[in-house]
Amino acid sequence: MGIRLFGLTKKELKRLAYQLAVQNDCRHPFNEQTEMARQDWTQRFMRRHPELSLMKSEATSGARAMGFNRVAVAQFFTLLNQVIVDKQITGERIYNCDEAGITVIPKQHSRSIANRGQRQVGLLTSAERGNTVTAEVCCSAAENFKPPMLILFGKKNQQKFQLGLPPGGWAAVNDLWMDDRTSVFDMVWKVH
Repeated sequence: MGIRLFGLTKKELKRLAYQLAVQNDCRHPFNEQTEMARQDWTQRFMRRHPELSLMKSEATSGARAMGFNRVAVAQFFTLLNQVIVDKQITGERIYNCDEAGITVIPKQHSRSIANRGQRQVGLLTSAERGNTVTAEVCCSAAENFKPPMLILFGKKNQQKFQLGLPPGGWAAVNDLWMDDRTSVFDMVWKVH
């Protein structure tokens, strides 16, 4: 079910186990009021099936899930292969680019050592909501890496944005948030 993006929660598993036991007329020690298997049954079930584990789910849109299917992927790679052959493209010219948003102000804080019994431990933080820096990295099929590019929110590029970057790395600013109308490629052409 997880492969189809309909993973079971522990609660749904306990309810399903109860329903199957009732439907198949099996004797069971499950709770009749909640109509669910007990917690100890779930723990034993997970031990009996070490190939299963509880994991945090990631949200996936329906449109993305519908577009990613065997037919669509096969068509993409057929077209890609055709272009590679027709244009005689080598691995040095095939790049994969990926971007990641990194928040400037962390949302979670490290645990602090405090006196036992103390009810609250304060930590001084910025009152800002925090901006996101977009990091763009590119690597070719022949394992050639391009220097990273950072995109910061703002109107004026400053020399301090270049500090600490790897050799060849560069930073740019954009006064629009990155969205479906503003791509990294727009930023590259705007700056160069």
